[in-house]
Amino acid sequence: MSEPSFEQQLDQLESLVTRLESGDVPLAEAMAAFEQGMALSKQCSTLLNQAEQRISQLMNEGDDAPSE
Repeated sequence: MSEPSFEQQLDQLESLVTRLESGDVPLAEAMAAFEQGMALSKQCSTLLNQAEQRISQLMNEGDDAPSE
C-alpha cells in the first residue's frame, strides 16, 4: 500500500485539529489524536522540505542551461 499524499495527510491533520478544538473528545482519545497529529505534522513537513529541495535543484539546473 502506498503512502498517503501530502494533501491526504494534511486533510487528516485538519480533521484531527477540528476534533480536538471541539473539546468534546475524552482525554485518552485527545492524547491519541494529538500524537497522531504530531506524526502527521512531521510527515507533512518532511514532504514539504523534499519538495523545496527538488524545486531548488530544478532552479539550479536551469541556471546551468546554456543561453542562446
